[in-house]
Amino acid sequence: MDTGIRPAEERDLPALTEIWKVCFHDPEEYIRFFYRENFPYLSAAVYTEDDRPVSMLHMLEASFADGPRRLDARFLYAGGTLPAFRGRGYYGALFRYVTALADREGFALFGKPASRELLPYYQALGFRQDACLRLVTIRPAERLPLSFSPLTPHEYNRLRDLAFAGRPYAKWTDRHVGWCFADNEWFGGQALSFRLDGAVHFLLGAPEDGALTLTETDLTLSQLRRAAGAICSLFGAPLLKAYLPDFACREGEEIVSSIVYHAPLRNTYVNLTLS
Repeated sequence: MDTGIRPAEERDLPALTEIWKVCFHDPEEYIRFFYRENFPYLSAAVYTEDDRPVSMLHMLEASFADGPRRLDARFLYAGGTLPAFRGRGYYGALFRYVTALADREGFALFGKPASRELLPYYQALGFRQDACLRLVTIRPAERLPLSFSPLTPHEYNRLRDLAFAGRPYAKWTDRHVGWCFADNEWFGGQALSFRLDGAVHFLLGAPEDGALTLTETDLTLSQLRRAAGAICSLFGAPLLKAYLPDFACREGEEIVSSIVYHAPLRNTYVNLTLS
């Protein structure tokens, strides 16, 4: 039986869709939506048996920034192996393949572990834990008279760059931000701006399990508590949950937000994509 690693090709999309569906249990319509919007712009490595992909790992274009310093990077996303082919080292082989590529071409790799328990596995592959987030839960106590406006991906990216430029952070292309908007809207979410304390702020959020979950915002915890009533009212949610940067918030549940490889920057803020 022939086995090996190669870049994914368009002809592999049915097999990639099968792996995704089995590993992540997303509806096939959503998986097709992801590939339709992203496959021309991403790279993926697959481990094959008889040229059929049985394990996969995607890479999305990004960069790390720290003031004027820039470092090319790839975000590792949606990796998995069909159950019948697990335990053979295929997924680890894909990681070694992409780390060798990063070494050769000089870019950084980063990803989001599904759980803290997986950290030893990734550390054995050469990754180290980097930044963390705080997941906070807020029950609104008041409702400020805030006025919200929808954001374009370009406008959101500009506000995001302004908000996080004072520290190492992951930069995304406008196209990728546009995908995150489309993904967020798929689940009933919105990307909005509003004025508070004399400045324009932004949020990206969607309803989830009876609450409004903010994937990203530049609000401080104290500002979020004041704005929560208006935000929850807009989304029709009784409760707000938000992922805030660890450097700006010390309350709530600590969430490992990134593992990194070949990255000289430390504590790099990542969040736009959570999965």
